[in-house]
Amino acid sequence: MTRFHLIAILSAIASTIALALHRSILLNAVVLAFLIAVGLGVAIPQMRLFGNFICSGNRKKKQVALTFDDGPDPRSTPQLLDLLRAEKIPAAFFCIGKHVEKNPELAARILREGHLVENHSFAHSNFTNFYGRSRLKSELQQAQSVIEKAVGCAPKFFRPPVGLSNPHTFRAAQDLKLEVVGWNIRSLDTVIAAPEKIVARIRRGLQPGTIILLHDGNIPVEKLLTTVKSLLDELRRLGYEVVRLDELLK
Repeated sequence: MTRFHLIAILSAIASTIALALHRSILLNAVVLAFLIAVGLGVAIPQMRLFGNFICSGNRKKKQVALTFDDGPDPRSTPQLLDLLRAEKIPAAFFCIGKHVEKNPELAARILREGHLVENHSFAHSNFTNFYGRSRLKSELQQAQSVIEKAVGCAPKFFRPPVGLSNPHTFRAAQDLKLEVVGWNIRSLDTVIAAPEKIVARIRRGLQPGTIILLHDGNIPVEKLLTTVKSLLDELRRLGYEVVRLDELLK
């Protein structure tokens, strides 16, 4: 039973009591609280409302994992890979299937250089979270197939577009034997302009086992490289080791 099921049961019981007592104010309050809880659960992976959203790793080691969404992007991903190779840093790339389809060699390079290539849906539609289980499964399977064709192996992890989830997210992922991965630090690098402010935001939330969400898709390359280089310098200064996502989750 998920937290969503538990909240739904408790809300149903409270609503029944409110109806029996003819307390419309109580009924409205229960309905409103339920809707707020569901809304927060959709938007905040760390609540794990609908299923096992993996949002952090091993808390016993001073390690973090870097994850990059929305690529591969030929305008920025190659330079990011150059930087990661020079710094000897592994990462996980949650790739959009249609971008892999257009840039198969770039996706293959990501894997070849020791990084993970994972599933971030095929089309990254703003309406993905409204898909039913069957359509969502088809969307994920399409991305799985495209990525496997490009890099030679299928992803093991899925990150929903924008991190939004619902009960179908976990059922569809389970059908394809995918684990659903979130984060516990969202860098907001698509919103914050200054790299130093992005790094400062990440630094404030750092703790052992942190999964850091960044983007390599649709990010100006100079901003991306400056952010990642500054972040790596800060992580070293603070004594953190950067490991690959699958290593962090052991």
